[in-house]
Amino acid sequence: MRNDGGRVLRWAGHPGTLLAVLVLAFNDRVGKRTWPGAVTGKASDVAWMLVVPPVLALLASAVPRLRGERAARLGVAVTAVTFGCAKSSAAGAELASRCWSVLTGVPSRTVADRTDLLALPVLAVAWWLWRRSAHRRPLRRTLALVTVPLAVVSMAATSAAVRPHPRLWSEDGKPVAYDGRRWTSDDGGLSWRSDEGRGKRFEPPADTPAAADGQCLPEQPQVCFRLLGYGRPVEVSRDGGADWQEDYFPPGTARVQAPSPSSTAGASTAEASTAGTPTVGTSVAGTSVTEGTSVAGTPTVGTSTEGTSVAGTPTVGASAGAASAVAASGTPEPPMPGDLVLATAPGGGHTVVVHYPLRDGLLVRGTDGRWSEVDLPPWPEASRTDGTNHLFAGTVVSFVAGVAALLTGLGVRRLRTAVRPFDPPHLPWLLALRAALAFGWLAAAALFLDRHLLPQPLPVLWPLSALALAGTVLLWRRPPASGRGPGTTVGMLAVAALVCVTTFLNAFVGGHDVSWAVSCWWALCYAAFGSLATALIGVLARAPRSPYPPASGWGSD
Repeated sequence: MRNDGGRVLRWAGHPGTLLAVLVLAFNDRVGKRTWPGAVTGKASDVAWMLVVPPVLALLASAVPRLRGERAARLGVAVTAVTFGCAKSSAAGAELASRCWSVLTGVPSRTVADRTDLLALPVLAVAWWLWRRSAHRRPLRRTLALVTVPLAVVSMAATSAAVRPHPRLWSEDGKPVAYDGRRWTSDDGGLSWRSDEGRGKRFEPPADTPAAADGQCLPEQPQVCFRLLGYGRPVEVSRDGGADWQEDYFPPGTARVQAPSPSSTAGASTAEASTAGTPTVGTSVAGTSVTEGTSVAGTPTVGTSTEGTSVAGTPTVGASAGAASAVAASGTPEPPMPGDLVLATAPGGGHTVVVHYPLRDGLLVRGTDGRWSEVDLPPWPEASRTDGTNHLFAGTVVSFVAGVAALLTGLGVRRLRTAVRPFDPPHLPWLLALRAALAFGWLAAAALFLDRHLLPQPLPVLWPLSALALAGTVLLWRRPPASGRGPGTTVGMLAVAALVCVTTFLNAFVGGHDVSWAVSCWWALCYAAFGSLATALIGVLARAPRSPYPPASGWGSD
């Protein structure tokens, strides 16, 4: 049937899909770290082509008109388009990174690599798995209950697998960088040391000035530095921000040329009524970038306002990766921003520390005016192992949280659709016990499971017990009835997947400054809220109508 929503479940539960999920999870957590190179990178791309289409098809199946083959075609098409756009150009990769960051709440980075497009033909294998799912096999539907939450967690974990670009800010005159670990420097940014600890900040304060605003040296207030963004040089002003000149441009970076004045002159409006008030700008190809306004004729270094003009002076803007990208309104897009801070030097004075966009290292200007490129220290092997264990243990706990929500919803639906509510005897208690096992596992993980112990042989029982919990879905279930339809199953799977992702991202990826036990207790809370949602979905299910008249009494058959 073309509108068979259950077939999408069988596609997600196909052994080939499950194998791809396991490859994706293992490769991103272990393979890329142990054997970095093209082979492990392409293996993740191949697994991605097999995992994403069934997940997208399940999401599309929430719309009745998109169930079955339409949902499968949509899943394959969306996977091909998004992967192709993200890997074919820098602009597409940046757009994919931003969208994924907004969707998951975790900063991510997608790298444009056209050789990764070689994985696109694997979508034909994904379609072949779809065609192989035409036959009704109840075991495939059961496997989907395990595969889908694990697939979603693996997809979310992929965004955290790459060491992120550092964020830079200043605390008490010392530069602080965070790239998955917190670093600080005692010599103005020339060397860095780990600065982990409870209560430490892992992101810049809200009042941190932007690199484009400019910062002036305390000992020489007339000397200021700024960075407008990617493709632009680090600029210096020696008159308090009135005029700006190029001070340093990192080698190997493509320059972004400013649009011509004619392309931006149309952006001038009469609302800029500050004619005669001097502004701080920079001369680039004969044009001026409006940086702010002054009071009483005193120039100030203000917030960059690109795409507008004051008293008819055109302004300049550029987008990352484009030479002259101008929006439909004629206003140039702002360039990709970077970070710039001032740091106290040991012998007096200040250094300038810059994180240039799309570069892994940092740029440091010493007190002698010389620029140097400094790399952050590599993650210690022990810390890398600890981070891997944290993500692996978080994946297991997030998976169990989704299973707990799923078992609750399936139990409610089982009672709702039962012809006789106590067949077998004590059915409500048995279903409650099945769901309680998952919640008890989460509580035990918070109290007894330590992520540092995961590499040892004995704690292998924890992930094995998590899989065993998922297998309890086979207990006390009745065969799927034709009158019930797959809608409730798809809805419960969607909620379970949402619980998995929310738990993993908020409790473990974003929970750097909280203890392991607190993360596990948060996972239990997410499981409880997800259980409430799946229970409501289970209540919507109805028992199939029997073609025979109802029995006259409880003892009748």
